[in-house]
Amino acid sequence: MDRINKTSLILGVVWVVVSYLMVTQLLSEWFYARPVWLIPLTIIGGVIVIRILFDYILKYDFFNKNYKKRERGK
Repeated sequence: MDRINKTSLILGVVWVVVSYLMVTQLLSEWFYARPVWLIPLTIIGGVIVIRILFDYILKYDFFNKNYKKRERGK
């Protein structure tokens, strides 16, 4: 894939910020009672799911309307 799906990129960054704030502010007691590997897995796992969803399953970019047409042509 030579073009970046801007929708997945923006949603990934939003997910990182929101999940970091949730971990540090809202769910800090719950997360710190769990194993240490669960915090990065939660943050990175969400980004991976968003990337797979928009790049491989939906194949849609809200900011670039020709994204789906170019991907079909390959």
